[in-house]
Amino acid sequence: MFCPKCGTPLPDAAKFCGSCGTKLEIPEVAEPVASEFVASEPVTPEPAKEQQAAQPQGRKVTENIVFGTDGKYHWYYEFKLMKNPTILKLIWKIFFWIFVVMWIFLSIINACGGHFNFKDFLDFSKIFLLILAGFEALVAISYFIYAAMQGFKYCVMFEMDGEGVTHTQMPSQFKKSQAAAAVLVFMGAVAGKPGAMGTGILSGTKSSMKSSWSSVKSIEIFRKHDVIKVNEKLNKNQVYALPEDFEFVENFIKSHVTKKCDIREKK
Repeated sequence: MFCPKCGTPLPDAAKFCGSCGTKLEIPEVAEPVASEFVASEPVTPEPAKEQQAAQPQGRKVTENIVFGTDGKYHWYYEFKLMKNPTILKLIWKIFFWIFVVMWIFLSIINACGGHFNFKDFLDFSKIFLLILAGFEALVAISYFIYAAMQGFKYCVMFEMDGEGVTHTQMPSQFKKSQAAAAVLVFMGAVAGKPGAMGTGILSGTKSSMKSSWSSVKSIEIFRKHDVIKVNEKLNKNQVYALPEDFEFVENFIKSHVTKKCDIREKK
């Protein structure tokens, strides 16, 4: 069989295209109707149906992901800030390494000054460790306050195509009904000017982060937490997808990053 979108040869049992990530639908074979007297004439496909099959835009590819009229995949994810510790762990990790670098730097300065004493070094390290522990506790408290201000959820919209993926944070008051409306816009199912409507919906976003597949150095897959970390040299992006959408997003990303990209499965 072949992918209906990009034409890549695929195994008969394939569920997604390994090249473009398109979900494959196995056509149902109609049972032949026996007839002794009437010979069926070849059926010519209608032009409208042929055109619809040739342009698979404005359609759902998984339960929550749609391929929009703009040629991009779109989906909405509501991140539970207190149930999923991914963001908190990331912040902890960032500040931990900042403190480690500071500790190494100050230790080197102290050693180069000619006043190095092992006991003083241990005392200094203990104090530094206590400061780090206190700071990380303060980060946790700040995270809880931030989560409460956001209604304990992080709302995000994603756009993904052959060039890269864009992670766009939505306002805290963003509702699932608004997300459904945005998805309909990108599906091209809204009459009038869907492009303008989509721009209006996204104009209230807080921040946006884009990753280019050609620049991605490594990928970390946290299936348990619905997270795929897309890491460039100076840009760390996170892509979220629900379990029913995760396989499609994972396969699409894997098929579009470079061969040098380091792909790792994490628990």
